[in-house]
Amino acid sequence: MKRKCFYIPVEQFDENGYIPSVVTEGEPGHSPMRGKGECAAPWYWGKTYEEAQARCTAENEAMGISFEDALEIVLGSMAL
Repeated sequence: MKRKCFYIPVEQFDENGYIPSVVTEGEPGHSPMRGKGECAAPWYWGKTYEEAQARCTAENEAMGISFEDALEIVLGSMAL
């Protein structure tokens, strides 16, 4: 099964804060958590990049993905 992790792109920010993305191991790109459907809303994980990154790291760790694992998944995805 392919691992997934959260990632905070620096440019993925609006007036409400940073929007996380999901990256899937072995697949190029990322999927922003912008919300889909009429009742869905974007996820916001912080008004500062540091705050968003801390939340991202905590969420990844809660799924059993270390910072190093997440880095490997994200960099591998970027290389594709």
